[in-house]
Amino acid sequence: MTSTALILILMSAIAHASWNFYGKKFSPTLAFFFLATLGGAFLFSPYLLWHIDLIRALNADIFLLLVITGFFQSLYLWGLASAYQSGDMSIAYPIARSSPLIIVCISAFMFGQRDTISVLAIAGIVMIVGGCLLIPMRQFNDMRLDNYLNRTTAFAIVAAFSTAGYSLVDDRATELMRALTVPASGGTYAEPSAIALVYVILQGFSASLWMIVFICCSSNEKNRTSLLIKTSLHHCLITAVMMYGTYAIVVTSMAYVSNVSYVVAFRQISIPIAVMMGVVGLGERLYPPKVLGVSITFAGLLAVALG
Repeated sequence: MTSTALILILMSAIAHASWNFYGKKFSPTLAFFFLATLGGAFLFSPYLLWHIDLIRALNADIFLLLVITGFFQSLYLWGLASAYQSGDMSIAYPIARSSPLIIVCISAFMFGQRDTISVLAIAGIVMIVGGCLLIPMRQFNDMRLDNYLNRTTAFAIVAAFSTAGYSLVDDRATELMRALTVPASGGTYAEPSAIALVYVILQGFSASLWMIVFICCSSNEKNRTSLLIKTSLHHCLITAVMMYGTYAIVVTSMAYVSNVSYVVAFRQISIPIAVMMGVVGLGERLYPPKVLGVSITFAGLLAVALG
């Protein structure tokens, strides 16, 4: 991995932890993440004009997958906002960030893809589970159900399942987009990195439509949306730039590595970064089990990504 790739991935990890920190600090609500998602989609939408032929070539299967991924993305942001409303970022973020890898690996077993899961990855899953069990504890002898049967953990897991859901859908959708060919030449419409960026913008619009439905079902979220537009729209747009910028940086970094799994692995540095942001920026307590749990979870993520 080149130094350029390391710098880019570190930037993306900081950006990912930062937009979570920003949302937790200013307004951990679905309304906030809705305005950030929609605002980001509009801010980056001019990029779609460069690839209008690709968008015109999208078929019904891809549009259906965009609808599905938008639902999972909106559910993820709702779960994340709810987790941040009820508990510490230094607890919710590691659980929401690490658990999807477990779910994706389990789905591989269920769909007969056991050969794709290595021994190192299985060891990493065990480490992630063990680390997540330690994160909510205040003392090492504090193994109680109350630490796990609460809103923070429950909504973090909702966010994790939703992440796994849209990750599986996104993999299939981008595969179909890469397979599209120009009728005249038989070549592809764009490079894989460009296709990924087009897709994430379209995903943002899809997720925004789903979040409008969610918000319309809640008078509190409707009131929060109106208030945020009047008083804190700039905070939403700053978050939007960080949200979409994170993905753009990740896609760019993939051009500087020989193995994409290195990108996936090193991006997990965002977990200790987010924990420290919660401790330093939000005054959350850093208990010894949390330190050990985050460390074990981080090591497990590296094992899964590299395995």
